[in-house]
Amino acid sequence: MWNPRWGEWLVEELVRNGCTTFCISPGSRSTPLTLAAARHPQAECRSGIDERGSAYFALGHARATGRPAVFICTSGTAVANALSAVIEASVEHLPLLVLSADRPPELQDTGANQTIDQTKLFGSHVRWFFDPGCPGPEFSPESLLSMVDQAVHRTRHPVPGPVHLNLPFREPFFPADELPGKKQSSVEPAPPEAWQREVQPWVRHTKPCRVPDDSVCTELRQNLPKRGILSVGRIPLDARLPVQELAQRLGWPIFADTTSGLRLGPCENRITHFDQLLLDGLPSASWQADAIWHLGFPPTSKRWLSYWEQTPAPQMVWIANHSERHDPVQRFRLRIEADSSLFCKTLISALPMPSTDSNWLQQWQNADVQVAKRMETHFGVNDAEPITSELHLAHWLTRQIAPEHALFLGNSLPVRMVDFYGSGSGPEVPVVANRGASGIDGLVSSALGYAQGAQQPVTLLIGDLSLLHDLNSLSGLAQADPPVIVLLINNHGGGIFSFLPVAQQEDVFERCFGTPHELDFRHAAKLFGLDYEAPDSLQSLSWAYKSAVARKRSALIEVVTDRKANVREQQHWQERLRSTFTH
Repeated sequence: MWNPRWGEWLVEELVRNGCTTFCISPGSRSTPLTLAAARHPQAECRSGIDERGSAYFALGHARATGRPAVFICTSGTAVANALSAVIEASVEHLPLLVLSADRPPELQDTGANQTIDQTKLFGSHVRWFFDPGCPGPEFSPESLLSMVDQAVHRTRHPVPGPVHLNLPFREPFFPADELPGKKQSSVEPAPPEAWQREVQPWVRHTKPCRVPDDSVCTELRQNLPKRGILSVGRIPLDARLPVQELAQRLGWPIFADTTSGLRLGPCENRITHFDQLLLDGLPSASWQADAIWHLGFPPTSKRWLSYWEQTPAPQMVWIANHSERHDPVQRFRLRIEADSSLFCKTLISALPMPSTDSNWLQQWQNADVQVAKRMETHFGVNDAEPITSELHLAHWLTRQIAPEHALFLGNSLPVRMVDFYGSGSGPEVPVVANRGASGIDGLVSSALGYAQGAQQPVTLLIGDLSLLHDLNSLSGLAQADPPVIVLLINNHGGGIFSFLPVAQQEDVFERCFGTPHELDFRHAAKLFGLDYEAPDSLQSLSWAYKSAVARKRSALIEVVTDRKANVREQQHWQERLRSTFTH
């Protein structure tokens, strides 16, 4: 009776902690956990085809809700398949709880089937690992409940991330009266009486608050440079408005990363095309700031990172709500560990109205307007012409995305193209991406999890190799509610490599880097029962996309581009941009 009771208590305590989403990969050894989750009235269970996809679904769900989703799997390679999702959760500080079933100690190192060493399998990538041993009276119910509460707490604090609970079970997995010929145990395990009467967790953890240090804020206020830049990476939702208010109070421009939540739609003081303005040969690339304050996670733009490294401002400040060493260029001399929203509000209350150099902000804004005008004429010439590059596609999507959708960006080229060429005049929508370790796996599953967690339709911009990596996750699209519209860029290979110096090594490039293939995804859509379109112009793409949005069901829209044309188009664009500022 211990196996099912442990499963029931564990799931109940998870639900009491607000963990109600369970992503289950079917397996025998995890039966006590699966039965408990499936039968709990408040648990929402999703069964996935493979462990990697289920783990990424949980990751996407956690990204949308801020709460840990629970991934349940059996022993052996099943749990190992979650490694890439665990790494992404770790780097991106996303709460994720892995419950892996395991064989009991007597079967370890014996050659027993489906038995591997799962102890600390994820190494340093998890915030906490614990193995309580097999269910039984030796590990008290109070200890089990406390373990669950600690696990949930560690997914959130002090640095959010994944936690791994390894749970060995002995057979049989069912109550004795459900197995033929077995007598029911006379001793029925029971949890603490107080816990049975209550609806709260056994151990309640308070939320720590990272309050800005008064002396540091005073130092910043008293030594406030006139020509500063407020750089913004991925930040919490509640910090977005205070960041804009702080920029206005400072009179500084905002350089907003595509994952910041401030890159698309209206935003005061934002320099939408700051990456383009840092292009070599443009006057703005040499404008020297007196201060750079960065909030949140590192930016996507390589040019902006290079600016930090090559021309660091006299005052470099990084504000983050954690103590991890986030500074890829090692130029930031002051790190402030504080809640981003509280930091901004504290400074706003202490600062006078803007007394900084208004010409500094104005020159960035004027230059940004010039880039935007040039971009509109360059990328909007003729919508009836064939789509040849991802640059056009990224610009079009950020103008035309359905305002009720979230935008999920694939790694490699999609996220960079939107960051570089996205328009700031389209709808304000949430923009998310798995930018922690920047892998190209699990993106469809992550988008599905995000849509489910946010209860919001999603447009997923993804490359062909990324989709091939996660092709079996298309099985979850057909019935997805809210829907996910997959906008597939098929350049028949790894398009990003064509932008790298190795592309000049023509004797080996195509077969060793280009990853060429001649596949299209029409039959994949048919296999999984998805609506499919293959538009060949922005005009037909607009029709296909708007039709899919109106149907309110998932779809696969495949756009074929040319890898070499992408490089030529970017070179042509940069030449035209330089001419804008030199003539």
